Amino acid sequence: MTDMKALLRFPGERRIAIADCPIPTLLPGTVLVRTEISVISNGTERRQTRQTQSSLVQKAWQRPDLVALTINKLRRDGLSAAVNAVNNRLNTPMPTGYANCGIIEAIASNVTDLKVGQSVACAGLGYANHAQYNIIPRNLVCAVPGTVTAQNAAFTTLYAIALHAIRQSEIAIGHQVGVVGCGIIGQLVTQTAMTAGAIVTTIDPSMARRTLSKTVGAIETFSEINLVTPDKFDVIFLCTDDNGTKKLIEAATRLCRDRGIIVCVGDVAANAARETLYRKELTIRQVRSYGPGRYDPNYEELGHDYPIGHVRWTINRNMQTALALMACGKLDPAPLITHEIELEDAADFLSKPSSLDNVATLIQYKRSPPQKPKNDAYPATTPTSGTIRIGLIGAGHYLGGTLLPRLTHHQGVAIRMVTSQRGLSALAITRKISGATAVSNADEIFADDTINTVIIATRHDSHTDIAAKALKAGKHVWLEKPLCVNHEQINTLKEVAAQNGPQVFMIGHNRRYAPMATILKTHLPNSPVQYRYQVRTSDLPKDHWLHQPSQGGRTIGEISHFIDLICFLEGTTPIELRCEWIDRKAGDSIWHFVFADGSRGEVSYLQKAGKNTPKEVLEISAPGFDAKLTDWRKLDIHGKSPLHKRNWLGPNKGQNDAITCFIRAIRDGAHDTRMPGLHAEISLMDMILTAAENS
Repeated sequence: MTDMKALLRFPGERRIAIADCPIPTLLPGTVLVRTEISVISNGTERRQTRQTQSSLVQKAWQRPDLVALTINKLRRDGLSAAVNAVNNRLNTPMPTGYANCGIIEAIASNVTDLKVGQSVACAGLGYANHAQYNIIPRNLVCAVPGTVTAQNAAFTTLYAIALHAIRQSEIAIGHQVGVVGCGIIGQLVTQTAMTAGAIVTTIDPSMARRTLSKTVGAIETFSEINLVTPDKFDVIFLCTDDNGTKKLIEAATRLCRDRGIIVCVGDVAANAARETLYRKELTIRQVRSYGPGRYDPNYEELGHDYPIGHVRWTINRNMQTALALMACGKLDPAPLITHEIELEDAADFLSKPSSLDNVATLIQYKRSPPQKPKNDAYPATTPTSGTIRIGLIGAGHYLGGTLLPRLTHHQGVAIRMVTSQRGLSALAITRKISGATAVSNADEIFADDTINTVIIATRHDSHTDIAAKALKAGKHVWLEKPLCVNHEQINTLKEVAAQNGPQVFMIGHNRRYAPMATILKTHLPNSPVQYRYQVRTSDLPKDHWLHQPSQGGRTIGEISHFIDLICFLEGTTPIELRCEWIDRKAGDSIWHFVFADGSRGEVSYLQKAGKNTPKEVLEISAPGFDAKLTDWRKLDIHGKSPLHKRNWLGPNKGQNDAITCFIRAIRDGAHDTRMPGLHAEISLMDMILTAAENS
């Protein structure tokens, strides 16, 4: 089932192409927009196209950060896990575009100042894509005044970049301004600077582009930067790439007057020789896309605006300004449009070499069928023998790189439907698995009575709601941890558990299924033991979604993995669980537990692990007994029955065995003693949340 067309990049296949994919799901704080016009940013998008078409070696050279992550993955999790992670990343389609205009088709309930049918300008890489439909967060969308055409409104995001550059430069009426590079951004900076009262000179090798820059406001033009008189400019904008050299920034220091300002809008190495910077007291400034709020998930995704008294010009306020200036005729992008193409022709257009004369290209969209209505009626599924038909809800790196390869190795298992937040990772899976279909949302999976099983691997705050709907629909459920993130969700699950039928329910606490865990359990003495479980994690980026308050935090998301393993070894849940926060914001904590038989211990969960520090070390002690499990690679037991076991091919954390148990339970009704069941999982998570809150 395909709902729309989008222009996507396929890094693993080294190509860009138009592909059918599901309309993305409406999320809180967003609007669904049917695209009318989008703009190709020629420099940025052709560079991305070249990266997509490059070889694996070239990709590695361009992204040493990803190479480092892969090496770390190899060291910690083994060759197979590293290969799966790389393949999953390469095979996941990537969106294109970041500036468009369209019509609102649907609005989340918490967006109250926009309405269906309204024309809006949209911004954001990964949001305002070259696609027939897009889900746009509220702060990245602006209502279009009635006097502004859709063609002009599509330039709003690009004008926001120019406006932010102008604000960074502090130009005033009469300032001499140089603009190096007369591509689409350079032309818009030229026009915006002229509107602000500056006297603009442009520099570009293309005669056509220089002529166009005069149309939008330049007073003087040059074909080469060396032809310009030194010390000419109060401000110089570098609106082109320097390909990693220092030539552009060095030339800019020569052209700026004493105490001038250099604004890096393009990809420029901003490291000029100190002597000139010092002698002239020059200032170098960067432009972070469309303005304050960029790369801040609290602003972009969660809709938290900045107070206008403290941050006057946010992304959204820059967009509003651009639209207002277009409405009154102060800004006009129409002269910059050199090409207009249909969406179906966009891949060929970007794949071919571009003429220097090409500035702005518009993509036009044919109207596609409307989004399918949401189906809230979920017929209960009758348990079936034979093929286990699975719907995947969420299709991130863990599911695609870890769970999916293990699922597809089992006979009699068929992936039928896949849905993900924005549809692209779901599309990647359907391209690898015959017979699988990408769908717009989980409701289509719940409503399909041929699907008897769901795998849920979405963001943590959504787990409870999706799992509850799946159980009510009569599906067997594999839910990635955590079960929930707050007590309100615990209460919801208790209500569902009271009415739950014979379906299999399993949390992805795979460590209890690992062969080394089973060996360790069989060797434990019949007396109380002392546990010491050290967990060290690497830092997450500050803007990672796990840091959002609604997600419960990284610790709540992961700690159940480790406490559950202790519960498996003990065969029961603790009678006491206490959390001691070391750094609550970072998630560093120590979890103390006591069991009815007198066993006790702690799990220390700390971030900022050293490069060679083991990620997990579990030590168990009792009179005459000691055991140490290190990173699921090495198990040493000392006592009456000493044992030394190694996993030479990499850590085995039990994913294979966990999935096998899940499938057997569905197919044969065989209850594995390692599977705790829904009620036990609720009880454990309730204890964890209570301990975290009472600390």
